[in-house]
Amino acid sequence: MRALVRHHDWAATALGNAAGWPPELRIAVDLMLDARHPALVGWRTPASDAMPVLFNDAYARLLGAEYRQALGQPLSGMLPAAWPRLAPLVDSALAGAPAWLDDGLLLPASTQTPGTRHFSAAFSPLRDATGTVHGFFHTAFEIDAGEHHRVEAALQRQAHESAEATRHRSEFLAVLAHELRNPMAPIRTGLEIMRLRADSPETIERVREMLERQTRQMTHLIDDLLDVARVTSGKIDIRKQLVDLNRVVASAVETSTPMIQGARHVLDVAMWGEPLLLDIDPTRVAQVINNLLTNAAKYTPPGGSIRLTVHKERSGGSRGGQAVVSVTDSGVGIPPEHQDTIFEMFNQVGRNMGLAQGGLGIGLSLVRQLVALHGGSVSAESPGAGLGSTFTVRLPLGARMAVPGEDTARQDRRTAQRRTYRILVVDDNIDAAESLSLLLQLNSHEIRTATNGCDALTLAREFVPDVAFLDIGMPGMTGFELATRLRAMPELARMTIVAVTGWGSEEDQARSREAGFDQHFTKPIAAETVSRLLAALD
Repeated sequence: MRALVRHHDWAATALGNAAGWPPELRIAVDLMLDARHPALVGWRTPASDAMPVLFNDAYARLLGAEYRQALGQPLSGMLPAAWPRLAPLVDSALAGAPAWLDDGLLLPASTQTPGTRHFSAAFSPLRDATGTVHGFFHTAFEIDAGEHHRVEAALQRQAHESAEATRHRSEFLAVLAHELRNPMAPIRTGLEIMRLRADSPETIERVREMLERQTRQMTHLIDDLLDVARVTSGKIDIRKQLVDLNRVVASAVETSTPMIQGARHVLDVAMWGEPLLLDIDPTRVAQVINNLLTNAAKYTPPGGSIRLTVHKERSGGSRGGQAVVSVTDSGVGIPPEHQDTIFEMFNQVGRNMGLAQGGLGIGLSLVRQLVALHGGSVSAESPGAGLGSTFTVRLPLGARMAVPGEDTARQDRRTAQRRTYRILVVDDNIDAAESLSLLLQLNSHEIRTATNGCDALTLAREFVPDVAFLDIGMPGMTGFELATRLRAMPELARMTIVAVTGWGSEEDQARSREAGFDQHFTKPIAAETVSRLLAALD
């Protein structure tokens, strides 16, 4: 190409006779002609906006037989098919900013076989001694066909996964709205019935039981959402202790029984005949078992059967073996196409089969993540749709010895003599403050309430409480500031300060400790939790 460039009639182009070319153009052309990779130079003259191009041997091989006619043409005429994609890159280079194209077809239409040769392209500005841009330096690199197909397949896969994730999120938000409205409707109706039939104790009792069920359902939904957020962000608190798995499973069965009995299922439970000591968080593992049992109850037609078994399994890869919990049902089963995705977030097989039974589609995902945090595994098996399914959890057996007397000590604490306390309740939500106060008054405690921090400080000086329950997200003086100021009062040095709030992340709890809180509970706080807290105080 060097000889061809030297003998080309440049006087017939906008560049003019080669003897009059500026030194910057001469240097760029020499570098381009010596390059091993396809390279091209375009230069704009004051006399014309047309930019004739010069290219090297490697670029000529890309162009094929047309390369002789292409020399000296503008790039738009040399590569008309690719020009719409290249024009913005040329404009960028002429404006002084390098630009590139990751994947494009750069060959002229007469030699191009669509879909077979792909190139990446780069454009850099060419400047004169004053820094003024007069042209561009362009290089092209052919992309291996196999690599191109791999990249293209990866992009298509990412696009599909992104679309699936968006669809799952949209379905989840719709289901979330539906599931939150479900308990709200009977709660609202129940309150109206209580107002109209306040003189009927039987009616009030039935409505009360219904309100308790619906409140538990809503609390369960919110707790699952919070747990998923904590697990996903790696901020969930796993408090391990050496416990007998049989006891943990029994607790989960007790929690799940009302739902199972309500659907008229037959539950068969087979525990292991001796203690299975595991170093686990009993609350979280009970949550796993409860999720599997309620999932089986939801997706088994009324009158079905559910079997739960606990046994020990020797495993060469796990020192001491594993404890295995299996939940088998006679329900809707899992179609083969869903067995690989059953533990994914927002995935509900029943909904896809027209058998929606409520829930957010996060329970099994939470199960998998909680089990993994304990060093275990969970799997699902099903012969197919309508043939039931089996979920199996495997957890490593514990290795440390139990401390003698632990159970006795806990029992002694539970049976300790209860006493009454002077309690301050502070919450800007009047209903929340009043309901917690009423609960505490039922146990003969002396209560004072305030709806803001300033009133709470005044009450605290006069009342000198033993315990204070504080909301955190109050306007004006927050619960954090209020706790700090209460801690600074000498007469309240021994007071127990408890946060009762909707904010429950690890950061929120850490900030509570820094502000002087002794305990941190998320709303709604259960009566049993309050009782245990007060019973544990000296």
